[in-house]
Amino acid sequence: MSCLGERLTALVDGELGHEERDRALAHLAGCAQCRDEVSALRLLKGRLRGLSDAPLADETGGLPSDDFLTRLRSLAAYADPADDSPPAPP
Repeated sequence: MSCLGERLTALVDGELGHEERDRALAHLAGCAQCRDEVSALRLLKGRLRGLSDAPLADETGGLPSDDFLTRLRSLAAYADPADDSPPAPP
């Protein structure tokens, strides 16, 4: 866990107010661990955004259920954002 905790996610998502954002950015200037975590969060967010652009269809041509998509997106919490290697083939 980083020094800033959940505020790092809020910073990456643009959800902090002006003063809190300035404090978080000032902290990042001196904390390599938090800078690394922000980089990893931005990378993960970009990857997830890319997934939402891809059409998902099953063999019948329909889209997967909302439950399936929710479970799939929750897997991102277990991914190592620093690992840029593609997944191994089955």
